[in-house]
Amino acid sequence: MPKSLLVANGIGQFEMERELRRQICKTGQKMYTHGFVVACEGNLSVRLDRDRILVTPAGACKGHLGPEDLLVTDLNGVVLCGTRRPSTEMLMHLLYYRLRPEVRAVCHAHPPIATGFAAAGRALEEAVLPEVIVGLGKIPLAPYGTPGTWELCAGLESLAMEFDAILLENHGVVTCGQDLTTAYQRLETVERFATILLTAESLGGPRLLPHAEVQKLIATRPRYGVSSLEGTAELPLTCETLVDRADRNPSCFLAARPRGRPARRKLHGTSSQETIRLGLDHPRQFGS
Repeated sequence: MPKSLLVANGIGQFEMERELRRQICKTGQKMYTHGFVVACEGNLSVRLDRDRILVTPAGACKGHLGPEDLLVTDLNGVVLCGTRRPSTEMLMHLLYYRLRPEVRAVCHAHPPIATGFAAAGRALEEAVLPEVIVGLGKIPLAPYGTPGTWELCAGLESLAMEFDAILLENHGVVTCGQDLTTAYQRLETVERFATILLTAESLGGPRLLPHAEVQKLIATRPRYGVSSLEGTAELPLTCETLVDRADRNPSCFLAARPRGRPARRKLHGTSSQETIRLGLDHPRQFGS
């Protein structure tokens, strides 16, 4: 390659990284201002290229980050640029980037209403809002794992392959996207959905859409630039699903979940050797 093109590419990469550093700091400020995180909670990352990611440091308030605070690491979590420690949830970010090459950004936060559902062991999987069905399908619940460990990744792994927004039991929310704006907007969508669902339940319970309407909404995804996964694993619970559950176990279902609240379903992810290795190869890369 001519020297002039090499120089141009180098300048382009430098400008791109500088812009992404600015975007991470701006998004961190939004998360903090909107109450999605407090103190030093939450973390953000973006993919710089095939082998490197840009990530927030451990123990830093996301509302007060400067571009110089961010770190560049490889896909094993080894710091390539920066003097601080990577986020304690680095393993969760690396899991997404290893499993899904199309993912360019990951957000993790503790928005209060959505995290309340996660603490109650409840997924956001009801077919209630058309915008959520089109954009996310449903928001499942990953089983609890100790934060910052491969144990959390083991429960998240099978869901991360299919879903762009996931509740973490007794923990918070993680979202991903093809860019940081998309990942953050999905975080906002999860919290808004949780707020509306909680309000609907206080008014007697949400009215779930039927399967036919959900299928029509899924069919509109290409119009909005949303990719649609094959199969029906991503589809939310419809009114027919709840009727079927009630028919099979009416006394338990109706007593525990009146007006269409689904019974809690424990999700179990299976950890791959790759995920386990991530947690063992670099145990000192991630702070407490």
